[in-house]
Amino acid sequence: MCNKKDDKELPEKTKSTESKKYKSMNKEEIIRKIIEKEEELKNIEEELSETRKLVQEKDNLSKEYLKHLERLQADFDNYKKRQEKKQKEFIEFANEELINNLLSVLDNLERALDSTENEKDTKAIKEGINNTLKEFHNILNKEGVKPMQSIGHRFDPYKHEAVMRIDTDKYSEDTITEEFRKGYYIKSKVLRPAMVKVAVSTKEKEDTDKK
Repeated sequence: MCNKKDDKELPEKTKSTESKKYKSMNKEEIIRKIIEKEEELKNIEEELSETRKLVQEKDNLSKEYLKHLERLQADFDNYKKRQEKKQKEFIEFANEELINNLLSVLDNLERALDSTENEKDTKAIKEGINNTLKEFHNILNKEGVKPMQSIGHRFDPYKHEAVMRIDTDKYSEDTITEEFRKGYYIKSKVLRPAMVKVAVSTKEKEDTDKK
């Protein structure tokens, strides 16, 4: 085991060894050794400089990414606000064109009503009302609204509302015989069901009772 005295002597021995090593070298070898050390230091400094440069580039890139994300967030917020504004305007004015078209129908009805005060010819009044109805149906047709054809068709609970049933031999069971209120489609969807009278076949009823 080494004692404290031996520990103190180690650096001195190392220095002594290094000193002897350099003393054993000639001048050219010493110069070459110094040049090698300087080259090593230079390489280390260059590596450190390159590392600092890379760190700086990474830092700049991170800052650029952060700015880009902030711009994207701002653009998205502005886009969201614009879309919300457009949606609000769409809800407020969605039926503007339809209502504007209906106003012309209202104008014609008012003119027809005014004409009845001095009009004795009921045929002309009827013609005016028919023209107004045609205009109204044309507007509905442009909006995809079309009337149902119910009379003579089989009752469908998804399209019709049965408000009356009638016992009859003229029609088969569940055939619609009369329409009290017309039903309408909008595109392929039922907008309003038709109010109808539905046949109950007495013949089929009698056959059922016999069984």
